[in-house]
Amino acid sequence: MREFIGVRDMALYLRTESWARPHRAYGIPEKAFYVGLALLALTGAAMLYVLDPREAGNYPVCPFLGLTEYHCPGCGTLRALHQLLHGNPLGAAGYNLLTALSMPFIGYAFVVGALRAYRGPGPRPLFVNPKLIWGLFLGIVAFWVLRNVPVEPVSMLAP
Repeated sequence: MREFIGVRDMALYLRTESWARPHRAYGIPEKAFYVGLALLALTGAAMLYVLDPREAGNYPVCPFLGLTEYHCPGCGTLRALHQLLHGNPLGAAGYNLLTALSMPFIGYAFVVGALRAYRGPGPRPLFVNPKLIWGLFLGIVAFWVLRNVPVEPVSMLAP
């Protein structure tokens, strides 16, 4: 286990390690990584735009829901993304609030990474304080628990 001298040492470690940049771990050029990721995302978005997740048989059932009959934090994500692709953010929030709220951040991270790959240093990537990461983790766990409580108004978090 690596010991850190301080926050800056830890931040430098997190930015330079291969797990933080998966294309380096596999020897893939950074530009090719972002092109491949964009093609994969566009293919998935096109499929999700055409095939409605609310129709039975288009996509598999969530394994956690199938085994436990409880909703996981990801339940409703496909339906939420389908609603976002059709321009309905409120409908997306009704299926999975976490997905609807996180998509701008995921999009920003992708765009910044791609711009940095093609143009060099540009917009700064989001540096998130470790305390915020723990807060996000606890928020996801709270979301997971609350969406399975059969009491109004928290039961509205279920898809």
